[in-house]
Amino acid sequence: MPYLVRDNLFIGNISDAAEILQNGGAAAAAGGGDFTHILSVLSSASISFFSEWRPSISIPVIEISKVYVSGAGSGDSGKCALPPEKLLYSLEYAGRDLKLVRMAVPLKDTENEDLLDYLEVCIDFIDRSRKEGSVLVHCFAGVSRRFHLSSFLLLNVLT
Repeated sequence: MPYLVRDNLFIGNISDAAEILQNGGAAAAAGGGDFTHILSVLSSASISFFSEWRPSISIPVIEISKVYVSGAGSGDSGKCALPPEKLLYSLEYAGRDLKLVRMAVPLKDTENEDLLDYLEVCIDFIDRSRKEGSVLVHCFAGVSRRFHLSSFLLLNVLT
């Protein structure tokens, strides 16, 4: 079950995301509206990650766009340690009725990966999403990556 962090912001794990994607966005818990957006921070940006995790799952998607480091348009591109050809994130309509917007960030849960390289685009997505409905931020186990993103967002909002 996703945990409410702040108005329209929930954190969870892959199981929470799979449930929302399969059953539609109306699965929001008390304290938030229907889910409209999902931020997936997994080792792969592909929706097939869900069916590899649990073969019985089939989630329809329509790709909106893929953004690579070289095309991100960030003024801070000199600070990014990622190679220009690396996928920064993908956006897609996903779920039973293709009404959820899913941003998928390919970030492995290893000490070699730097969350800061993805932080700005993730916080922007969360901020925009919370204005339209509820957003679920999740990683695989629901422990480190989603927690750090939510913490950075709260620090950004509170300071």
